[in-house]
Amino acid sequence: MSPTILPKKGLGFPLIRILVLITLASGALLDAAVAPCTGKETGEQALLRQMFGSLNKEDILLGDANFENYFILAALISANIDGVFEKNDSRSLDFRKCHVKLGSKEGLFKLARPARPAWMDEDSYREVPKEITIRAIKTKKRIIVTTLIDAERYPRKDISDLYIDRWHIELDFRCIKTMMNMDILRCKTPEMLRKEIYVHLLVYNLIRGLMAKATEAEGHKPREMSFKTAQDTLRSYHHLLLMGTINIFQLLETMVQLIGKHKVGNRPGRSEPRAVKRRSKPSKKLQHSRKKARKLKEYKS
Repeated sequence: MSPTILPKKGLGFPLIRILVLITLASGALLDAAVAPCTGKETGEQALLRQMFGSLNKEDILLGDANFENYFILAALISANIDGVFEKNDSRSLDFRKCHVKLGSKEGLFKLARPARPAWMDEDSYREVPKEITIRAIKTKKRIIVTTLIDAERYPRKDISDLYIDRWHIELDFRCIKTMMNMDILRCKTPEMLRKEIYVHLLVYNLIRGLMAKATEAEGHKPREMSFKTAQDTLRSYHHLLLMGTINIFQLLETMVQLIGKHKVGNRPGRSEPRAVKRRSKPSKKLQHSRKKARKLKEYKS
């Protein structure tokens, strides 16, 4: 995941890229990396390489086409970690020439090691295997590339359904950016911006923790809990939590009961247009401080 966050308007800061690892089962955040949107080693793949240490053996890394890269796939295989990604547009796969045919529009392919990228030194490049085997599955809408090459243990439908479930992570991005008002940051220095980002992510995990408690109490699945309800409940009770005059465990039990009463609907295959309903206002955008703008003619009516 790589949501782009914009610091406070009008101050000339660059965009910030944040890559996070989120567990699909509960939505909890496992790790995060922050970098500018421009410069060396600031891309999504570079940030992912920084977080490989947060992945464990036999984990499955689920991502979009940007992470379908030979060196990422090779690194996952060597660490006994699997990956499921949409095929990158730059990769050409001909199912008529696959190494092992597994079915209609499904097969194993052998990928040859590409040329050494600029970010990798020669010693590291020599350690990368010269060839890896991947499995490709073509569905109606996409081609899925995975290191789960055992077709009997990992059926085609299970992998396709797993990739569709990736939409939950997009909803988690929306929770972080929109519901938690993190789309525009307020701090002015890089140090404070990082603190502001990590405080947001800390509170996000706190809300997910409350949802997990509600899951245990009510017997629901974590993805059936409403993030908005949990967030509103925490806001309603945070003054009482800070006061410390009431038993905190009783408050938490009450909060968990309230959160557990609200379930989200089951909406498989939901597709929404990428468009905003609210029209923008015709006012000019403020590109300077208000003190300076009062003296400029372009802002005077």
